[in-house]
Amino acid sequence: MDAPKFQQHGGPHAAEHRPHSPAWKRLHHSPFFWVGAFCILVAISIYVLTNNLSLRTGDKPVPALVP
Repeated sequence: MDAPKFQQHGGPHAAEHRPHSPAWKRLHHSPFFWVGAFCILVAISIYVLTNNLSLRTGDKPVPALVP
């Protein structure tokens, strides 16, 4: 089995260097993914807690811009 005709694509150790799962399944191991997910959750929380980022002061309507 050690003969070259039985070795596939680079020898017996070539399989050790290939990832075992697709990239989208390994994505959650990246710190960039978790930093991005945290930033997105913070942005969503701010948007929801500030009532759609409205800066209204009470019940007064926001005046329109006058040309």
